Amino acid sequence: MHLAMIQKTLILALLFFGTTLVAQQTQQTLLRNSHIRGGFVSPMFSWSQANNKTGLGAGGGLGVVFDDFFIGFFGMGETFERPKVGTTQLAHGYGGLWLGYTTPSHKLLHLYTSLKIAGGSVGTTDFEDDWDFDPNLHDATFVLIPEAGLELNVARWMRMSGTVGYRFVNGFEGWGSYGKKDLNAPVFNLTLRLGWFGR
Repeated sequence: MHLAMIQKTLILALLFFGTTLVAQQTQQTLLRNSHIRGGFVSPMFSWSQANNKTGLGAGGGLGVVFDDFFIGFFGMGETFERPKVGTTQLAHGYGGLWLGYTTPSHKLLHLYTSLKIAGGSVGTTDFEDDWDFDPNLHDATFVLIPEAGLELNVARWMRMSGTVGYRFVNGFEGWGSYGKKDLNAPVFNLTLRLGWFGR
């Protein structure tokens, strides 16, 4: 009887010790070791070419800063130069997830990289007719834009980057003289980040 009591006590002690060890284990998460340093809003501008037509884009985004990383969302609209005949031009709008990395971000001038992952659509519009979009062209697109360049710390609350990237577009079926792959092209970006960066 005394031996059975000792065995039960040992078993209970082992169970308690094992439960305590499990409880003390810290759950591992992706951002556990990253500290939120701040956040920002961001106007952005782009220049590219498609089918020898100049494309100009404008948009904006917002994000949260984790040490040298940031994560946020963005939206962008691009229009391409009008053809020589007619006033209708190609327009491309897209938005989605925005990931970035800067290093060493406390230096006046430093490396800036980002990746934009988005969904959108391509259409045609006549800007002389109150932005009248053609309902016959509405191709849904998937857009991926990796970019790299330099970022300048203009002030504690403002950073400005100039980058070169490449715009991958899937889903465009072509229009007029534009081929299916013509929106896949190098793109030059100017991005301002206005906010608090924690350093």
